[in-house]
Amino acid sequence: MSSQESPNTQPAPQAPDPKRRWVLWGLPLCGLMGVLEFNRALGGNHLSWVYVIEWPFFGVFIYYMYWKLSQPQPTYDDSDDPPREVE
Repeated sequence: MSSQESPNTQPAPQAPDPKRRWVLWGLPLCGLMGVLEFNRALGGNHLSWVYVIEWPFFGVFIYYMYWKLSQPQPTYDDSDDPPREVE
């Protein structure tokens, strides 16, 4: 151990995942809006029945995209492909 390093050095914290912010804000917001539209639909606003289905769908979509974008991406090796020429 060198004299410059302290024995209690903690590793640097990692930056938070920017995609997580969309999930943490989006899912509760979509759930809240779904409940709000459900209450409006029960009150007689017939158009709100469409939004009762739509807001939870948006929440599922946000979670799906977060999951999809968080998966490791396979590397594509195109070194065996022949060179392309422009005609």
